[in-house]
Amino acid sequence: MKKLIVFPILLLLLSTSCKDTSKNYFTESSPEIDTMRQMIKDYEAGEWESYITHYKEDAKIYHNRVNSNPRSIQEAIEEHKILLSQMDSYNYSTTENQTVEMIIDSKGTTWVSFWGVWTGIFAESGNKSEIIVHITSKFEDGKIVQEHMYWDTAPFVLESIWVDNKLEMVND
Repeated sequence: MKKLIVFPILLLLLSTSCKDTSKNYFTESSPEIDTMRQMIKDYEAGEWESYITHYKEDAKIYHNRVNSNPRSIQEAIEEHKILLSQMDSYNYSTTENQTVEMIIDSKGTTWVSFWGVWTGIFAESGNKSEIIVHITSKFEDGKIVQEHMYWDTAPFVLESIWVDNKLEMVND
């Protein structure tokens, strides 16, 4: 009778000890996602002092850059300010056009990804632009330590050409 009881217990122990206990999951609701959403709101409002609080001081920022050439968060903010100085208005489209999700990979690394449509109106020309943006941020202790952001820069280049041509026509 003891053998009948011991055998199922051994099977249970063996099956639970072989389970993969590594963290590896996906979610659409987390404190990190809330941080990402607040960071985007701070960007839209130009609240740079609040924006920077979502990042660790030594965060590596790769906005339209390869991994070998990171910027600091302070440098990234200055670039945002320069680009946005050309705008009459800008924002991300409604949350219906946004996706934010978090994964914890098999190494236990937390990544939050955002996909959205950035809309802006250039001050000089009045041209409206819609740009798809993708952001993926690595989080540690609730802060962003690494960020990859990609967007199409063509509308800014075209606006620069338009402004330059307009200035040339005025000078002729």
